[in-house]
Amino acid sequence: MKKNRIILLAALILFSFAAVVTLYLSGTDKKPLQDTRFLLDTICTVTIYDGSENAQEYLDGAFALCGKYDRLLSATTSGSDIYRINHSHGSPVRVSDETAELLVHALDYCAVSGGAFDITVYPAKALWHFSGEECAVPDADELKRAAELIDYTKIRVDGHDVILPSGMGIDLGAIAKGFIADKMAAYLRQQGVNSAIIDLGGNVYALGSKPDGSGWRVGIRKPFSDDQADIVTVSDASVVTSGVYQRYFEYDGRIYHHILRASDGMPCDTGLYSVTVIAESSEQCDALSTVCMLLGYEKSLPVLRQFSGVRAVFITNEQEIIRA
Repeated sequence: MKKNRIILLAALILFSFAAVVTLYLSGTDKKPLQDTRFLLDTICTVTIYDGSENAQEYLDGAFALCGKYDRLLSATTSGSDIYRINHSHGSPVRVSDETAELLVHALDYCAVSGGAFDITVYPAKALWHFSGEECAVPDADELKRAAELIDYTKIRVDGHDVILPSGMGIDLGAIAKGFIADKMAAYLRQQGVNSAIIDLGGNVYALGSKPDGSGWRVGIRKPFSDDQADIVTVSDASVVTSGVYQRYFEYDGRIYHHILRASDGMPCDTGLYSVTVIAESSEQCDALSTVCMLLGYEKSLPVLRQFSGVRAVFITNEQEIIRA
C-alpha cells in the first residue's frame, strides 16, 4: 500500500488547505486582521479587512461560534448532539435549535439527490481510514453490513426530538462546515463587518467585497496538482469544492477517496475529480458540491436548476473543465 496522500497538519498550517482554493488579495490596501485556529478537524482562518478597532473582538466571537457548532455537530465528540443521537439505541434525543435546523436542511438535500447524498453514511464511513498508516480497504462483508444501515428516510425529526434506529449513524461532514460558515458570516455582518474572508479548511465565504469595492477572486485547484484550474470572482458568496483528491489513498493502482456511495459504502466513481459550487449560502455550496460528486455531471444539472443563483465548476477525470 502506498503512503496516503492526505495533507498533513503542517501543510495545512502553511497553505490553509490550498488543496481547494487560493485567494487573490490584490487591491486590499487596508491592513487586515487575521486569526487562525484548529477547529472542525482542520485549519480555520478568518480575516477582517474593515480595519475596525474591534476587529479582534469580532474574530474571537466568530471563532467562539465555530467552536460551539463544532461541539454540537461532530459525530465523534462525546456529548455532541450528533454523538448522542448515534448512541441513543433508537431512543428520542432532544437537540439544540441549530442541530434540528441543520438536520432538516440535510434531509432535504438527501431527498433532492434521490438518496445519493445520505447523512446516515456514518457506519460505512467509520470503516474507512484515510490518514496515517491505517489506510486500508474495509472488509467486504463488514462494509456490506454497514451499507445496509444507510437510509436517511428512517430519521425522524419532530421539533427538537430526533429518533434514529439503533445501529445507524449520522455524519454531517458534507454540510456542517457550510452551515457554520453561514452562521459566522451572519455574526460578522451583525457587528458591522463589510469585508472579510472566512476559510474553514477550504470552505470559503467571501463576505462583502474587497475594501476597494472589487470582488474576491478565488482560485480552484487543478486536481492532483498545485496549479490552478480556474478562477471565480465573488462578493457576498461562498465557494466550496468537493474532490476525490482531498482525502484518499492508493492501493493496487486504484484511488480510494472519502466521498462514499450510499448504496454500498464504496467511493463514488462518476467521472469527476472535483465539483466547486458558488452560491450565497455556504451550506448550499457544501451540500451541493457533494451531491454533484455523487450524481455525476449529467444527473447533477436538474438538481442544480432547482436552486436559484447557483453556479458550479466540474472537473472531470480527464481534467476537462465544465461550467454550469
